[in-house]
Amino acid sequence: MAGADREQAKRRREAARRSRRSSDEPEAATSAEEPLETVKQAAKTAAAAAAVGAAVSAARAAISGRDGEDENAAEAPQPQSPQSEQEAQVEREEPEEPEEREEPEERKDRRPAGASLGDARKVVESAKEQLAVLLGKEADSVSAFERSDDGWVVTLEVVELSRIPTSTDVLASYELTLDGDGKLVRYQRGRRYYRSQADSGDRA
Repeated sequence: MAGADREQAKRRREAARRSRRSSDEPEAATSAEEPLETVKQAAKTAAAAAAVGAAVSAARAAISGRDGEDENAAEAPQPQSPQSEQEAQVEREEPEEPEEREEPEERKDRRPAGASLGDARKVVESAKEQLAVLLGKEADSVSAFERSDDGWVVTLEVVELSRIPTSTDVLASYELTLDGDGKLVRYQRGRRYYRSQADSGDRA
């Protein structure tokens, strides 16, 4: 009897263990299935988001490409008519008129002022007197008179050698530079010639 009771008790314990195992297995399966469903749902959501992003990018690219085409179309040069092309060519071939350049004020100011006849006569007489003192000979004539930046330039013809006939006299040209007050600054003898050669300018 005791052996039979122990056998029954053992069977009951095994039956209870089996019932507990069977009740635990569905829960484990359910708990294992839940993460799998969550992963599938997340994958579907990510795929949908990627599809939406790709569609938005394609739409933006299409819009920007259309805008670029519009800008290029706006920037494209309009074809000119044959008449406008001929007019443009004529305008290019016409020479431009040179602009009149005004002389700078500084250069205008540098121009020496003119002299009255009275002033010119005084300058010439002063030049003759100073040359006569230097050479001891009177000037025969005046061949040039010019106003410089800061004075005067006078050219006098001097008889250096008198002969008979007078056409054979030897003359020389002297260039004198005077300052604004008529004082001698420098003088220089130029060419020498016979009086008969005055017009030709040949040297003696």
